[in-house]
Amino acid sequence: MSLPSVVRARVWTDDDSGRAPEQRDGVLRAPVPPTAVCFSGGGMRSMVATVGQLRGLAALGVLDRVGYLSSVSGSAWATVPFAFAPDRAARLGAVTLPHQLTLEHLGHVDPCSLLAPVTSRFGDRLAALDADPTVPPDQAWCRAVGETFLKPYGLYDVAHPVTFGPAMGSLGPTLAGGVETAACHRPVTARPFPVVHATLNWPEARSPGQHHLPFEYTPLYVGAPGRRELVDPTGATRTVGGTYVEPRGVNGEPSGRADVADGRVDMVAAATPFTLADLLGSSSALTTSDRDVAGYPHARYRTAPAAESGPHTVNDLFTDGGDVDAHALLGMLRRRIPAIVLFLNSVWPLALDYDHAVWPEPGEIDPALPPLFGRPSARWPHNHVFPRTAYREIVDAWQRAKNAGRPLVALARLPVLTNRWWGIEGGWDVSVCWVYNDLARDWESRLPTAVRQLLAADEADSLVARFPHYRTVGQNPGSLTRLTPLQANLLADLTGWGVLESAHAVRDALE
Repeated sequence: MSLPSVVRARVWTDDDSGRAPEQRDGVLRAPVPPTAVCFSGGGMRSMVATVGQLRGLAALGVLDRVGYLSSVSGSAWATVPFAFAPDRAARLGAVTLPHQLTLEHLGHVDPCSLLAPVTSRFGDRLAALDADPTVPPDQAWCRAVGETFLKPYGLYDVAHPVTFGPAMGSLGPTLAGGVETAACHRPVTARPFPVVHATLNWPEARSPGQHHLPFEYTPLYVGAPGRRELVDPTGATRTVGGTYVEPRGVNGEPSGRADVADGRVDMVAAATPFTLADLLGSSSALTTSDRDVAGYPHARYRTAPAAESGPHTVNDLFTDGGDVDAHALLGMLRRRIPAIVLFLNSVWPLALDYDHAVWPEPGEIDPALPPLFGRPSARWPHNHVFPRTAYREIVDAWQRAKNAGRPLVALARLPVLTNRWWGIEGGWDVSVCWVYNDLARDWESRLPTAVRQLLAADEADSLVARFPHYRTVGQNPGSLTRLTPLQANLLADLTGWGVLESAHAVRDALE
């Protein structure tokens, strides 16, 4: 009988510095620049908008200034292939200016581009995998995501799965030898450093007392920031978080040797590697009341032991990162990143008649935004990081831009408030360029007549109903997430144009 294979995996724990592993001395060959671009969640709508925004950033030539690409849920469907696809520049494509958007152009998506998955029948593939008795229920979503968003770029093969790791040449000399020899998918470049967010749920059973905790995936490590002592509704306790492990160590088991706080540890290798599909699947697993928890992604997450206990490994349930942070922002504030561009690709248009001096009613603005500024929220109860006065200034700037027909951009320098739940230390300022997805009259006025007429059609009969705020689920009848080439191209080119038109604000934010 053959013995189980053992892997040596690097493990980090939270230290008193408050720095993430990649920010610590000697971990990376070159430090990550203290800038970030954050993309909100929102299914195919956010994926398409993110592709357009990446095109705009590439056209401005500012991606080499970006330290982090922070994404969640649907936006990660774009950022992960962009980061890891070997020929990403060719697949990204370019912004098409509004006067060039003919109906012929809009009706075609290059099958090799990063936009191509939007036209696939993801819902049909998910249903087939759900019905396949050979597919474990908790793997169906991740497999459907992998086949849809990664396989076209050579980043997923269910028959020969491989894990992921840091860019070649990016690690400091003390780490490079053991990590860079492993076979895995790697980002094309060391920067921007991708961070993808998910939510760890404990205990597994849905209840008002269930804990929802931030969880992060990077090429270097996987883990939950902040060590926490949790109590479930039955009184059971668990220590979770504050531990980061190399992706190749995820789902592994203790080998029998003692763990260490920081360093390489021996682990019995998982039967199947933790893949980019697992990463994307857990970040985008939309929480719904009618789905059995057994059908959500699971992974064995390992918490480094306290001095008096052994390793704590639990087969955890993971759901959409938007359950704790829909904007992929708060992990960047925990890292004390002082310069951020945030793309809020919301399903809600900004109401021009909304009085920003009072908290909004449903439908007046993206509901995940006000909790950042102190509005009480049952869904996002822990996210207060900015003063309320800043909220009014940002919304006012957006409304003025929308009235003027311009992209909704607000550049603000904000004081950061202490937030213990997120591990954010306050007392410093962050510059944020806030970009809100909405229709701009300047862009619309430059479209060819036939395209303008299409947008002006009665919404009930329109091929682009709700543009640019496509529904996260069910935009098109009979489809879970699929968009048409027309819908996808219009949105990607609107958001890409918005970046180009806001070049001064974007560059200022990233300096």
